[in-house]
Amino acid sequence: MAKASASSKSAIPRRLPRGRHALAPDEVLRDQRKRLLEAVPSVAAERGYEAMSVADIVKAAAVSRNAFYKNFRDKQECVATAHELGHERLFDVLSVNCYEGGTLEERVGIALETALAALAAEPQLARLLFVEAPSAGNEIALRYHDWLQRYGTLLRSAAPDLPPEAVPASEVEQVIVGGLASRVASDVLRGRGEHLRELVDPFLEYVLAFYRPSEPGSKEGRVLSFEPEDSQQLESRRQQASG
Repeated sequence: MAKASASSKSAIPRRLPRGRHALAPDEVLRDQRKRLLEAVPSVAAERGYEAMSVADIVKAAAVSRNAFYKNFRDKQECVATAHELGHERLFDVLSVNCYEGGTLEERVGIALETALAALAAEPQLARLLFVEAPSAGNEIALRYHDWLQRYGTLLRSAAPDLPPEAVPASEVEQVIVGGLASRVASDVLRGRGEHLRELVDPFLEYVLAFYRPSEPGSKEGRVLSFEPEDSQQLESRRQQASG
């Protein structure tokens, strides 16, 4: 991937004290591992996955090459680990907030707003998760799609009181999430990573469009109605959200 300029500069890594210190060897190793993983998003944003090297990560993390290989087998393992940790953090944000609020619209809205705010605060991480990962080799790309599937399951958590026929089918969940992820990647590539919160309203409308109208008397709040769609219509909707 071509070199891309980072949208924000990361802080200079904190070095461990030189010479004798009270830190145990395992503490030193954990600190070095943490700094290496924290360095990955900024290096990936600046260089791109293909062009970035172990030397780039080591320099950004302010650790030795020897320390890198004590923690990771190679660049791919380091990036894959950073990718997993990033998605774990984002999933935690979404899974906690999808239960907040009294209606489906409120729950989805709160979850989207919190997640997009978290990504906007770390646009380099957003780039790693949604731009670099899909083209970072088969292993990482497969894990990326596994995460999209996991995010899709949260759609069911946001609508615990709706009957199964009123919520998107499991086969559609990843299509919905894929559309959102594609739009996030598009905005990050356009240098708008710090403005991702502006997508809350269109994302909310997009997600709710896949829910069927609730039964009369339901307290789920406003749900946008839609007619059953075939696969071609679903793909067209996904592309519109990605545009």
